[in-house]
Amino acid sequence: MKKVELYIHIPFCEKKCNYCDFVSFHSSYDVIDKYIKKLITEIEYKKYLLTNYEVTSIYIGGGTPSFIESKYISYIMESIYNNYNVAKDSEISIEVNPNSASMNKLKNYYDLGINRLSIGLQSANDMELKILGRIHNYNDFLVSYNNAIHIGFKNINIDLINGIPTQTPTSYKKTLKQILMLNIKHLSIYNLIVENNTPMKTMLDNNELQLPLETDLLKIDDITKELTTHYHLMRYEISNYAKTGFECKHNLGYWSDVPYIGFGLNSSSYFENKRLKNKSILNNYLNLDYSKYITIDDKSIYYDEIIVIDKIAHINDYIITGFRKTSGINIHDFYDTFNLDFEKLFGTALKIYQGMSLINKTQDNYYFTYDGLNVSNKILSDLLLKENEPNIL
Repeated sequence: MKKVELYIHIPFCEKKCNYCDFVSFHSSYDVIDKYIKKLITEIEYKKYLLTNYEVTSIYIGGGTPSFIESKYISYIMESIYNNYNVAKDSEISIEVNPNSASMNKLKNYYDLGINRLSIGLQSANDMELKILGRIHNYNDFLVSYNNAIHIGFKNINIDLINGIPTQTPTSYKKTLKQILMLNIKHLSIYNLIVENNTPMKTMLDNNELQLPLETDLLKIDDITKELTTHYHLMRYEISNYAKTGFECKHNLGYWSDVPYIGFGLNSSSYFENKRLKNKSILNNYLNLDYSKYITIDDKSIYYDEIIVIDKIAHINDYIITGFRKTSGINIHDFYDTFNLDFEKLFGTALKIYQGMSLINKTQDNYYFTYDGLNVSNKILSDLLLKENEPNIL
């Protein structure tokens, strides 16, 4: 049976963070209730797409899923279990924030079969949390983390951000060390990206905040490498570190060409050589009529966007996602997917970057070195195929 992953989007938050440009917002109880009912209707009707698929992972993200009442998460999981073939060893994750991840909610998640938490800490420095617009402090995180351990969660990810305004290598090192001393199993570290039309962009433009210097960011990268190595967390993807056996199966699926279906506002799907984007305006989503057999091509009814992926686009997507993994791209898997020789197709660029010690090769895999990961965008721009190139396929 073919594999598929499910993503469930909960767009609601108690407060939008200063750096966030995701589709998320605060809403009333009535709106949340309507949204969950529509979401469950979507889950029920899209089952026809996946009759021959086994669900290997489920990810409930946001927004802040822990902001809404846990009964809604129960309704969602019940609908998934009733309508899809969920593998017995499926990884089921939910994102939570420290201020809303109460003991009762965590216990309910555990009882529902959710076996992985992703806690949005972002920093152990309370001043940095205020700058980010977070509404929790470090102590809130410790309470929720310890509660989760007490309940029985063994697979817990912690999210951190680096490059926060006022952050220094010293403050970052203190944050990272505090977290790693908890003997965590998984860590995600993201570089802050300041998006337009966010409060943080306005504050930076008005010189109310200053970003760390480039030299400090390089020191922060070195600190990450030093401490994660010391505490035995393996870097398995550009932004992710884990103890052996605790790598995120859901994200590895994204980076390994596994199809996925997104449910909810603005969620994305990758399925049957198409990329699809759900409705991004709340009222448009709430007014959808899931009353007939759904096919993947119901663009005018259900999707804002459908992109058909031709062979060149598929190869480029495969390269971009595959090289995110520190294990890189397996030449045999590439051949099985495209019936093409990876080394013949990309040999010139591969040799150049091998000579610069930015790409390494084992017997079967090409992968970025540590320095290569740090300049991955430049390397990828040279590897990606161009649509107007001569027909080399």
